[in-house]
Amino acid sequence: MNFRKAVAGTSALKDAYQDGLQGLRKADRAKIVCAEPRRLTGSVDVDKALADLYPNDPRWDYGIGVRKGSSSEHVVWVEVHPATTHGANEVYKKYVWFKQWLASSAPLLANMTGQYVWIASGEVAIPPNSPHRRRLAAQGILFAGRKFSI
Repeated sequence: MNFRKAVAGTSALKDAYQDGLQGLRKADRAKIVCAEPRRLTGSVDVDKALADLYPNDPRWDYGIGVRKGSSSEHVVWVEVHPATTHGANEVYKKYVWFKQWLASSAPLLANMTGQYVWIASGEVAIPPNSPHRRRLAAQGILFAGRKFSI
């Protein structure tokens, strides 16, 4: 399954797919670095697409399709959020909600190999060995700092 087809097969996201990183807000696009941009197949602003359906829920920000080889893709799920203790707690809530949403509402996306990444929206004000960052790392969420390299 490729990212574009998985997004198209997800009713809440079917109109949100954009080529490359065009699905990300301009300010957040600058936080993603890719040495081989052709590997980036497309992106979705998950937060925006789900805002009307789930206005009070802690929605995840983005999904980015990345080509691994000649035919396979994986998804990088990106959350851009303040790198503070409170921010870490919010990222955790978003992750838990989003995983449940994927399982119940987006099985095609849930079945794709995925990586979860937290990018700081500003300065990093949370120590590397804090319990909050360790809890996120234990869930498989990579803290990338202020930029993420795909």
